[in-house]
Amino acid sequence: MGLSDYDTELLTISRATADYFETALNSDTSPSNEMAKAIGNWMLGEMARLQNQTGTLLDDVNIAPGQIVELQKLVDGGTLSSSMAKAVFEKMYNTGADPQAITEADGLAQISDSDAVGAAIDDAISANPQPVWDYLEGKESAMQFLVGQVMRITRGKANPQMTTELLKNKLEAMK
Repeated sequence: MGLSDYDTELLTISRATADYFETALNSDTSPSNEMAKAIGNWMLGEMARLQNQTGTLLDDVNIAPGQIVELQKLVDGGTLSSSMAKAVFEKMYNTGADPQAITEADGLAQISDSDAVGAAIDDAISANPQPVWDYLEGKESAMQFLVGQVMRITRGKANPQMTTELLKNKLEAMK
């Protein structure tokens, strides 16, 4: 099922937890080991943290089981980064709102348009000639600085994998 024995034990520690997990997994049209692991991670990570913080029992949690699957699909589809997804999860926990609605209302969707990311990369390269030079001279750590600058320009919304790939291609073409 994609879950470790330890995670499986935690997810079946009570009937309510097991039922919640099973309902979430069954809400996916084609459940997979990866989705089972993701649901388990959300339940044992963020949900458990928030329950401990607020003293809330699982029966009183505002998140419908299927909403965890919806949230994970936004991550898997590249709409949300994992850090943005945690922020959305917390809002879901506090309000019961749909993850897609929160993402749209708060403007949290990642920028996955290569032209928009490319424009931010061009701005970062223009504004930071020394790190560009450092990278071209073989200093790999300069790449992370430049990725960080692109993320700053896009206020953290650029898809990090796309940013790294496009930036690397652009810098390699400058060699």
